[in-house]
Amino acid sequence: MIQDFVIADSLHLLELGVMKRLLTGWRDGYFGFTGKLSAFQTQCLSSAICDVKLPKEIHRKLRGLDCLAFWKGTEWRSFLLYAGIVVLKDVLDEKLYKHFLLFFTAVTICSSDMYAHMRAVAQALFEKFIEEFKTIYGEQYITSNIHNLEHVVNDVNRFGSLNTISAYPFESYLFQIKKLLRQGNNCLEQVINRMLEKQSVKKNNTNPFSKFVPNLVTRNGIVECEVQAGVFISNTSRNSWFLTRNLEIVQMVDGSIDSNNDINIIGRPVKTYSNFFEIPIKSSHLYIFMAGLSMNNKKSYGVNDVLCKFVAVPYRGKHFVFVPLLHTINVSPK
Repeated sequence: MIQDFVIADSLHLLELGVMKRLLTGWRDGYFGFTGKLSAFQTQCLSSAICDVKLPKEIHRKLRGLDCLAFWKGTEWRSFLLYAGIVVLKDVLDEKLYKHFLLFFTAVTICSSDMYAHMRAVAQALFEKFIEEFKTIYGEQYITSNIHNLEHVVNDVNRFGSLNTISAYPFESYLFQIKKLLRQGNNCLEQVINRMLEKQSVKKNNTNPFSKFVPNLVTRNGIVECEVQAGVFISNTSRNSWFLTRNLEIVQMVDGSIDSNNDINIIGRPVKTYSNFFEIPIKSSHLYIFMAGLSMNNKKSYGVNDVLCKFVAVPYRGKHFVFVPLLHTINVSPK
């Protein structure tokens, strides 16, 4: 029984637990003077967070630090997995930032099967994060959430990546169940009847032999390609970036369908890119890169050439940091 209860629920342990404690601690000084941000630093960080334009697959945009008390779980998740490593870079003390990178890297490794071969590294990073937490902030600030990070990799090895064992689907479906209620009487009967009706309709309208087919749609000058079920790449800025299997960072500018009904994504690859961080491991091991906007000529790519979609986070006005949208990483062979 003990092993079959999941500790590594990313929603409550990582996002609403550790990440919330760190960011609120830096803003409000919960760790004493260690890492306390000045009013100017807080303002700069808040502005940088609001400048991050998330892709359409993430339905809730990030709000500033003045709304921190009202952030939802998905906002904490977006900050931890995509925005945090960039917006904290020039604001947080270097020692604290490197410590945060331990946490970010370990969580990212555990969040996709693409990085499964590095889970032993994640375990070492979690353990180092806990040890350094005691030194940097003080042992009195160690909570059960900090301690439980030591067990994350064990749960991931046993049950699957964090994306498959989090409480997000439960929370989402609970919200859908609540919407089925029309009055305060006979709540259980209402929910059961509505769920049975929905299951009946879904069963009658579902073809068990159907499979996903990529498609290309042009509407009002926007060209959008669905490369995976629910994953869209288009020529709009926040949805245009992707990584190919040949490790080219590409911005989609157009699309077409050839005579064989194959979809072609027309894009411009960036000329040069580099690692965004070198420690605790090189960011390229996680497919995270930094690049300017110097582009090569247009090239054509097939849907199967797409390895993942990127979240493009602006950095210092002249560069972007490209972070894989984790659930879009296509681990199947070409």
